Amino acid sequence: MAAKGWGKSKVTKEALIPYVAAGIIPEFKRERWRVPAANEVEPLPRPGEFVLFLSFLDRGLALPSSDFFRQLLSFYNIKVSDLGPHSVQQIALFVALCECYLGCPPYFPLWVSIFHGRASRISKSEQSLIPNGGITFQVKSGENFIDMALPKKAQSQWRKFWFYALEYTPPGGVPIPQYTPEPSVPWRLNVRSLPKDQEEVVREMRLAIQALKDSGLTGANMYNCWLGRRLVPLRCRSHLMWEYKGQNDCTRSSATEWDEAEYRKALAKVTTAVFTSFDDGLQPFSEDKPAPKASSRHKARGGFLLSQERGRREESTSPPEKKEPAKKEGEPRPKRPRQTILKGATKLRCPLKDALEAGARVGPSVKAIPTVKSKRKVLTRPAPVAGAVATKTAEAKKAAELKKAAEAKKASADPADLTSVREEIVAESPVADATASPAKPVDGAIPWRV
Repeated sequence: MAAKGWGKSKVTKEALIPYVAAGIIPEFKRERWRVPAANEVEPLPRPGEFVLFLSFLDRGLALPSSDFFRQLLSFYNIKVSDLGPHSVQQIALFVALCECYLGCPPYFPLWVSIFHGRASRISKSEQSLIPNGGITFQVKSGENFIDMALPKKAQSQWRKFWFYALEYTPPGGVPIPQYTPEPSVPWRLNVRSLPKDQEEVVREMRLAIQALKDSGLTGANMYNCWLGRRLVPLRCRSHLMWEYKGQNDCTRSSATEWDEAEYRKALAKVTTAVFTSFDDGLQPFSEDKPAPKASSRHKARGGFLLSQERGRREESTSPPEKKEPAKKEGEPRPKRPRQTILKGATKLRCPLKDALEAGARVGPSVKAIPTVKSKRKVLTRPAPVAGAVATKTAEAKKAAELKKAAEAKKASADPADLTSVREEIVAESPVADATASPAKPVDGAIPWRV
């Protein structure tokens, strides 16, 4: 029995060939995508595969997908098949706005401040997410965002055109979620507040968006900047769209320029915006029209982990260290305390074995705190108390007397006597006691394992 919401896929290999020719998906021989078998009535993916809908390829998604798109899915804990065509299109338009007109990478705190997600459940009694297109992203109520000219309703048959895709994840990157029959459990669909430092950045970016609207930015311009230049927003690219270099740019999906009739047809698939000319309206940034330097401070921002941005800003805005006043000549400089493990634990690399041996040498009653700057991780002993000083002095005096007696007998004593003297010295030496029977370190002798 087919899973609810699925059915036999109507995608054929012939239907995907135009997207291969346009550079949206790789060639079939690379085995990055495949068409479901004729008897499959629900997705049965191979390891690593995810389910993709054909309409997504018309709305700004391509293979391999961009890091922003993969991290967005991870943030909301959803799969690709949980999205609908309009949601993919809005994500693509947001990326195009940031890269083409704000001159910065897509800033996720700006996204969550403008858009929110809505979950569609199977029924009131069954609160599970519907298996395909269960998450819809929309502009929040009251937001004065740019008109994206979305169609009132996506094609009703889009759920029947699904196929499998597979992509390579760069080292250290976030992998795209694989398809599983279990319903996704989305979270954080509506972020209501941001950290203070992110709010400041978002406020500045909102002012820039409003200035773009006042300058004449329209929905048609938003589509021309990526679809008209054959740049796919949600695709992994070697550089961002504000660095576009023209027809021979390596990030274009195809070097072939649009025929006007074909472009109008492609545009009518995804928007109600009216195309007049590529030269009309506000032009996007490119190599010939570079982004202003003022926006460069946003270029390194991604902002996916909403807590990380605060730490970065605090580091960048921390007050400079106060310089000590210059000392007069001849005036001695105060000694700087050596940094201990309590302040520099991240710089210390002390194996557990060395620490155990050091603790045994110091003794069971001493808590050893190694220093960071010492070349050899030697544990220092605290200053002995008065009783310990007296004992040590007496032991040293007795050892000196034994040594003196041994030297006096050295010339006349036979080898047997000399051996007995040596054994006597070793037997009474405190260092020998520590070597013969090392003291076991008690709890607390080692602060922690690094």
